[in-house]
Amino acid sequence: MESCTFPDWKRIGRRIGKRLRDVLNPRPPAGPSVGERRAQRLRDSAIGLVYFDTFEEVESWNVADIDPIQQANQPLLRRSAAEVCNTPDNDCPKTRLLLCHDYKGGYHDYESVRPAPMTREWYSCKHLQFVDTFVYFSHKLVCVPPPTWVNALHRNGVQVLGTFLIEPQTPHMDRLLMRKGGLYVLAKQLAEITDAYGFDGWLLNIEQDSPNPYGTWSNDLATFLSDLRGYLGMEKKVIWYDALTAGGDVYYQNGLTSSNCPFAEATNCLFTNYKWTEKKLAETSLFAKDIGFPTTNVFFGIDLWAQNTNMPSPRVTYPPEGGGGTNTGLVNISKD
Repeated sequence: MESCTFPDWKRIGRRIGKRLRDVLNPRPPAGPSVGERRAQRLRDSAIGLVYFDTFEEVESWNVADIDPIQQANQPLLRRSAAEVCNTPDNDCPKTRLLLCHDYKGGYHDYESVRPAPMTREWYSCKHLQFVDTFVYFSHKLVCVPPPTWVNALHRNGVQVLGTFLIEPQTPHMDRLLMRKGGLYVLAKQLAEITDAYGFDGWLLNIEQDSPNPYGTWSNDLATFLSDLRGYLGMEKKVIWYDALTAGGDVYYQNGLTSSNCPFAEATNCLFTNYKWTEKKLAETSLFAKDIGFPTTNVFFGIDLWAQNTNMPSPRVTYPPEGGGGTNTGLVNISKD
């Protein structure tokens, strides 16, 4: 038992650095005004595209608000044991593949239930037999996958997840853990939204330091995640993204570590940041086995487009040589 505690100077330094960065390099305006976003959201909802920009919108949502055109109606096709295990002798487990859709902000007209004629080639997903989980990602607070995606993917046995995203500029983060009658309001709402619109769970990505890092906030967040998973049930999935740590600050681990395992264990799935290495891969495998965490539930992120570019400060992700774009798969195959 420790007799005294000392300040975590590294953590304090990171927080000071972030504050200085925000002062010296203020973030650009958040884009359209509140009124403009509200009007766009209303137009999108009329063509089957549903998302929420604010905590207030999520909290006030009611199942009675749904238009049937916004709901997916294709049940998830169950894959055979051979397809799930991907081996002739059904020797489970296999490597799992998660595809995270992040295409030009998302919610395009061609994804709607009333698409206009396409005059150019848009994003699509091929070879679905190799995909286990599909995440629809957009820079909204709550991203509900369009029913066109859900129906197509469910017909191919692919689980479809929405995204809950708190970015550095997202206001009112403290409302995430708001309770009513002892229950987390957002956890209950997210579970009901999942059931109402017919998809399979959530990726939770919190890219903002906790409002109370030295209190019980992180423990409460782990409870929130466990409750959400419980509300969804065993057939649904919750995945934690490797950003916010149990220490209360955003510090990408690029693997499973003691800093993110409380949240990973609460959801039973982790999606790591993209700057991992083969050394980190091995360390994660050992750590997961030590704590009894299933290694097949750790998804190592590979950013197909944001690396090896001509940007002033390029972000080098895995694989560091020869990756990026459509070459990424070929590079990984060559390493096997």
